[in-house]
Amino acid sequence: MLNKISQLSFFPKTYTTKNNQSIVIRQAVSDDAEPLLKLKLAYLKDTATLPLFANEYPNDIDQEREMIQRYQSEKNSIILAAISENTIIGNLDLTGSWRKKMQHTGVIGMGVHTKWQNQGIGSLLLQSVLSWAQENQLLKVIWLEVYANNSPGVALYKKMKFIQSGVLPNFFMEKGVYIDKIIMSREVNQAQKPLNK
Repeated sequence: MLNKISQLSFFPKTYTTKNNQSIVIRQAVSDDAEPLLKLKLAYLKDTATLPLFANEYPNDIDQEREMIQRYQSEKNSIILAAISENTIIGNLDLTGSWRKKMQHTGVIGMGVHTKWQNQGIGSLLLQSVLSWAQENQLLKVIWLEVYANNSPGVALYKKMKFIQSGVLPNFFMEKGVYIDKIIMSREVNQAQKPLNK
């Protein structure tokens, strides 16, 4: 099972984007708190596909640092940062459940700076976290939520073998319009099935 030491040794990984840019994906560390917070506030300000306004994001720099440290100590959670030329341009949080009956599950949240969208950064972040999760024997099921009208997002998750698990009608409201929420999931390690009697 992956532990804190092997989490750190699993990354960094270097990739090339669709535009031939070199991108490093690594686990976030405490020193990333300020630039990570700045990134999140930037893409929350410009998004129509994330259910949070920038002024609703709860963390200040100290709280962001504490969150990073907490994820580093949890065996079923990780925060990844996508970096170009020493600047964080995207992030992915895999939040494993703290509940004993659900600790085999983790939910994904992801964002990419608007200047870097449609260049494959989301795909690279997802590939990285799925590779990590497949080496983590604690995790069995990864899931996420996505706006039903976010066609590029839904297509990306399907490409990564997520399947639609459910729909909650009229769950989000974006600019006065109700939007359905799609829940998607995939297994990353085979869950042990109960024996039939």
